[in-house]
Amino acid sequence: MNKMLEKILLTGAFGNVGQRTLKELLTHNYEVSCFDLKNENNIETQEELLKEMDFETFWGDLTNPEDINYAVKGVDCIIHLAAIIPPLSESNPELAKNVNIGGTRNLIDAAKALPEKPQFIMASSISVFGPTMHKEPPVTLDYPLNPSNTYSNTKVEAEKIVRESGLDWLILRLSAVSVEEIQLEFDPILYEIPLEQRIEFVASRDCAIAFANAVSLDEKGRIFLIGGGVESQVLQREYLEKFFDAFGLPMLPDKAFKQPKDKDDWYNIDWIDTTESQNMLNYQNETFDEYIARMKKKFRWQRLGIKIISPLVKRTLVKKSPYT
Repeated sequence: MNKMLEKILLTGAFGNVGQRTLKELLTHNYEVSCFDLKNENNIETQEELLKEMDFETFWGDLTNPEDINYAVKGVDCIIHLAAIIPPLSESNPELAKNVNIGGTRNLIDAAKALPEKPQFIMASSISVFGPTMHKEPPVTLDYPLNPSNTYSNTKVEAEKIVRESGLDWLILRLSAVSVEEIQLEFDPILYEIPLEQRIEFVASRDCAIAFANAVSLDEKGRIFLIGGGVESQVLQREYLEKFFDAFGLPMLPDKAFKQPKDKDDWYNIDWIDTTESQNMLNYQNETFDEYIARMKKKFRWQRLGIKIISPLVKRTLVKKSPYT
């Protein structure tokens, strides 16, 4: 198929990975239609992106088949990034099921109804393997699925829908994706990941490259593990120490973090084997340490201001921990 004429529908286009995937697809000369919820944040992101690139936007809801049926017309490929993720998926499991499972089913049904069937590329998560700290790393595709929370359960179900769709499909299971903006309001999951937890970083732009390169991949019906590679495999303690320092914040005390009581008490993330995904998708460009250096440079002036209030921020974060 001629790349210049290939039209792609990108769901979740204005999220962290989505907006970088949009940019990457456009550099490949694809025609891109974005699909996302119409809210203040997404409208603002869309307006900023339109200043530097050209794309179409469909505002809609994945749980509404009519919105999807209109958006999929004439597309050659659907890249499905939209999802309800933790912590919202855990506090509102019905919403997570409706969007992550029901929304995926709606997309698949709409795609199957088209005269020319598009290929379907979906973002999933390595959380589908559950806690694996009791096993020898790295995690491979041979590991059994063992979803341990609402989010990972919905991803397992969504993957099943995609695999049984009859479409040409690819599934990319992502590891710990980079944060690209300064955050002083941290995700509550921060406290739930033990400091000795193995964690694999991957830059959001590298994820975008993986999705863009997947479009032209000849092989279909494949699942890939997407991470930053061996140089981005760290323990959570190192991850947080460097991450906090990049934003001008001190590390929190050990007591603020979960102390696992048994093998099932660890978080559902680990080091993964990305040998095959890198060989096929050629996406790994930024290591964890390179990301930290980039963040320090990007926010060098903001860091000075944050350092002044860092004792207050630290006290606030410690107080928010359910373990202190």
